[in-house]
Amino acid sequence: MEKVNGHLREKILIVDDIRLHRDRAAEILARRGYATVQAENGARALDLVTSESPDLVILDAYMPDVDGMDVMQRLKADPFTHHIPVLMFTGDNSKSLQIQTLQGGADGFVHKSFDPEELVAQVEALLRRSYQFNPLTKLPAAPYLHRQINSRLAQNQMTAVLYADIDHFRPFNQLYGHLMGDQALLQLAHLLVETLPTRGAFVAHLGGDDFIAVVPPETAETFAQTLVDQFHRLRDSFYSDDDAARKYIQVEGRRGELRQVPLMTLSVALVSNERRVLTNYIQVSDLLADVMRYLKAQGGGNWARDRRTR
Repeated sequence: MEKVNGHLREKILIVDDIRLHRDRAAEILARRGYATVQAENGARALDLVTSESPDLVILDAYMPDVDGMDVMQRLKADPFTHHIPVLMFTGDNSKSLQIQTLQGGADGFVHKSFDPEELVAQVEALLRRSYQFNPLTKLPAAPYLHRQINSRLAQNQMTAVLYADIDHFRPFNQLYGHLMGDQALLQLAHLLVETLPTRGAFVAHLGGDDFIAVVPPETAETFAQTLVDQFHRLRDSFYSDDDAARKYIQVEGRRGELRQVPLMTLSVALVSNERRVLTNYIQVSDLLADVMRYLKAQGGGNWARDRRTR
């Protein structure tokens, strides 16, 4: 979001290596009151996603250096950016490209010879969808989370943010199927909500097995430990008796070989502004990712907090 004429409006990143195309789209969207920022290539686009936190990206499919398809795949693979709608923008009107981009993760497709009303309609539809709750868990999605964290930090509220991620979820999903995977996610969502401190706290679902909780700092460590312990007690119910008894599952690797994978556990990364200044969601997400990498390197199934003071 960005302030335009005294009002907060959605910010749209327009990425195209031809300035004429960028300027035309920006002019149309600006007339509708949207804030816009432009990037001339894929590398610059990735930088601006981090620094500008756009609400939507209009992305040229074909560009030199990092092309649009690569940018889109990077955005969709990152749990902190995969919620951002991507509207692919191309001069190629072939059905095969439309199918390729949509299958690759694009949320919409518009030809560069677009009618202005068509572009605006696509943007408005994607923005409406992006503010919905997660369709599986019905928890708030990433845009709500971004606004809440940025607002709390701007007001200097003491805030703790926890990132909960299920270890070994993908192999479980592969072996037991998506329906059982969804049940595991629903159980974790229920656990988060039921365990949540009652004052000044909420849970959001970024997608997949990535959840974020915002709680008062004085409750954060107890909350994190409770989540790890309760999920550990819960997890055997997701498995067959044989798998639960032997404490691992067997899944097929890329070359067809069977490999042993431990049962699911929960890792929880914790960051707060008690000891250091936090200014925005991007900074918080980077710190959470650092702590989560540390937890995964230690084998997961635990919680840890960022203890740095700067």
